[in-house]
Amino acid sequence: MRIERLGQHHALNKFDCGVKALNQWLINYAKENDRRDLSRTFVLIDDADDVVGFYSLTMGGVQVGNLPRKLARGLPSVAIGMVLLGRLALASELQGQGLGRDLMVDAVLLASAAGQNAAARFIAVDPIDESARGFYAAFGFLNIEGDEMGRMNLRIDDAVAALSEANGVNGKK
Repeated sequence: MRIERLGQHHALNKFDCGVKALNQWLINYAKENDRRDLSRTFVLIDDADDVVGFYSLTMGGVQVGNLPRKLARGLPSVAIGMVLLGRLALASELQGQGLGRDLMVDAVLLASAAGQNAAARFIAVDPIDESARGFYAAFGFLNIEGDEMGRMNLRIDDAVAALSEANGVNGKK
């Protein structure tokens, strides 16, 4: 398995994660969004060169009032840079094998690189359902009190530190 940026050569019609909205977005909009610089999509490719997972990223800003209090402390009242993890999905038959975590790790690392170059402090997600909300919460994403849209946020540096600890970097295990 490998992760690569979505290209025109990738066949998407067979992808099925079990969530119609995510399947349709990948099949109908991912390539056009990339062409128009609206988002970047990265795909998980299996040994048969089939797309079996994906995530998309885009840059944005978030007002301090739209952040969890824990994350907003001490920040100026201006839009703060963030990377939006717009979608993340894995083919139904591969779910539960840790590949969703692999996609998340890759997304966090790319968000971190973007944040270093474009001053993004947070990575945000808009979970499509409660199952997705639980998935993101397990990675440390925080809900925003009173947010009817359900957005969740995580400091990019906290996510990278957690990955480093999980991988035994700096002598930790």
